[in-house]
Amino acid sequence: MNNNKWSRQKIRRVLTPAVWTLGLLYTARSHFTGCPREVILGAWFLAPPVWLMLENWFLFEGGKEEWDRFKYWQWHQRNLWLGVAAALAAAYLPLG
Repeated sequence: MNNNKWSRQKIRRVLTPAVWTLGLLYTARSHFTGCPREVILGAWFLAPPVWLMLENWFLFEGGKEEWDRFKYWQWHQRNLWLGVAAALAAAYLPLG
């Protein structure tokens, strides 16, 4: 077996944190450079669920044990997404 082979699991372990980190950094940059709030908020409401679906469809491989681990990490990603989306909604949407 070739240990240098990039399996889907290995790709996911590198790509997932990179996607979230870049998303958060780009959001902060967009906030300070005057990007319309609707665009930032819309991107956070749409992009993370799309990422989670793509990760599920294209980057998951394995059996039952790996599936349970995958669902666990997707649960954490979902909570990160909901937290950021709620914070942005609280900051950007008018109160009255």
